[in-house]
Amino acid sequence: MGDPFFRPLLMGVHRGGAAAWPENTVVAFQEVAKAYPEVLLEGDLQLTKDGVVVLLHDRTVDRTTDGTGAIKDLTLAEVKALDAGYHFTTDGGATYPWRGKGVTIPTFEEVLAVMPHHRALFELKDGEGLVAAVVPIIRAHEATDRIIIASFQEALMKALRAEMPEIATCFARPGALKLFMALRVGGWEDYKPTDRMLSLTEGHFKQFSITAEEIGRIQEKGILVQAHTPNTADEIDHFLDMGVDSILSDHPALLAARIAARQ
Repeated sequence: MGDPFFRPLLMGVHRGGAAAWPENTVVAFQEVAKAYPEVLLEGDLQLTKDGVVVLLHDRTVDRTTDGTGAIKDLTLAEVKALDAGYHFTTDGGATYPWRGKGVTIPTFEEVLAVMPHHRALFELKDGEGLVAAVVPIIRAHEATDRIIIASFQEALMKALRAEMPEIATCFARPGALKLFMALRVGGWEDYKPTDRMLSLTEGHFKQFSITAEEIGRIQEKGILVQAHTPNTADEIDHFLDMGVDSILSDHPALLAARIAARQ
């Protein structure tokens, strides 16, 4: 199979569409996958106390569920007893449409099951043994060629590359710094990418004064450039003008509309 992470632009949905559905849940991934067949789904991976890979962004369950405590201190059974739709609201707390609807923190396997053909970006959070647990799940679902893995933890990325060298990865901080040193200081002609995607926040683009011309040069090396997390029409339009390969947003409908307007 050819490279699935192709241009034109990849519409990315942050945490399954955190502004539209309870984030990092099966219902979010299911709804996005149905609505946008070509979307790049994004989520966060962590381990429960008993070593099961689940989707959750925070280190604790407090913000997104009716429970409390660190995910690493809870068993899967304890996690599954929580309501992951409890705090979700789109009207400032006037209503909570997903409370009591049976929405739970999903396992990695449950999420992959509802997106059997979609591309996805998964971020590895903290957790000893996380890489060893994640790799066989990806392989069992035959998803190696449509998943990109990211992490702010360079040690996790090194472990992943050693265990699964065939999978696409995002630049962690050290690799990104080397890229920009080569691009701006010298050695760009001989520079060989270590990763498939450079995923940067809006703040990074501003802090480092990254230009459209530099994005083009990075893309010429076969590197996908992603911006996260623009959530207004103006912000999205700015990165469309910059020529990035992927925009990761909490608002899938808005992002889809802005992309459609350009096309």
